[in-house]
Amino acid sequence: PGQWFQDKVKEWQKLFAEWQAKLKTFKNSAAQKEKELAAKKKAEEKAKKEKEGKDGEEEEEEEEAPPIDVMMVDDVCDVGNGEPLFKDFAFEDWALLQLRYELYLLQVAFKKDVNDPERPGVHENHFAFYYNKYFRKTLTPKHFNVNAVTDIPGLVKDTASWNPDEKVLSTNLEEDLESVTIFVKFTEESRRERQRRIDAGDETAKLKFSPMAIQQPTPKPLGTPMVAAAKAWPASAGAKAWQASPAAKAWTPQPAFRPAGAWGTMGGQWGAQGRW
Repeated sequence: PGQWFQDKVKEWQKLFAEWQAKLKTFKNSAAQKEKELAAKKKAEEKAKKEKEGKDGEEEEEEEEAPPIDVMMVDDVCDVGNGEPLFKDFAFEDWALLQLRYELYLLQVAFKKDVNDPERPGVHENHFAFYYNKYFRKTLTPKHFNVNAVTDIPGLVKDTASWNPDEKVLSTNLEEDLESVTIFVKFTEESRRERQRRIDAGDETAKLKFSPMAIQQPTPKPLGTPMVAAAKAWPASAGAKAWQASPAAKAWTPQPAFRPAGAWGTMGGQWGAQGRW
């Protein structure tokens, strides 16, 4: 992966963490807790009335505010009264949000890195390999409750899909987006549609992801096992003092001495030389 990709990944990771922290702060706010408690109480009262049967005239229900137009939101962290657009995101929504950006970034970065018109994108046969190479994570179908790794882009059709002719990962989005908040908006729209289907009794709309659907990248290796061990092993105070001393800097390694006969039948030859 090139430097452009590395920079974009760092920016995304920082922003993703900030959004999650914003949601946590919002959920823990006194105003939101009070609002959730009132909504819960209202739902319980409604369920109780439905169970007992309505007597007399039906009470006028309060009109609910129309849902916010997702694509018209300027600040996804505050759509009004400090409420983030992603206030209803569950784990699965965060997983899909990350997947959207990663698949978008993968196909854009791949084209930048190979810079070859004959290789327009990541081929479906190499999808898992390049995902692992770029993000240092394994793309596992069962984590997203699908049968094959090539089925995963189907979860985020608004962002990524397979080109039917060339069988490569593609997107309808521009390569240089003004803002990555478009992925938050896509995720919220998808969540709302999924919720409408669930409310209508469509059980197939429910997502069943593994906690491993959101993974951290594996650390970069330091090198070969011996090099990695050497880098990881701290030098002792005595060794550091010796390395910094004038004697160490002036010292020249000397050839080692080996007694005659130490190499068996070759001992005479080595013995005559007296050194190895």
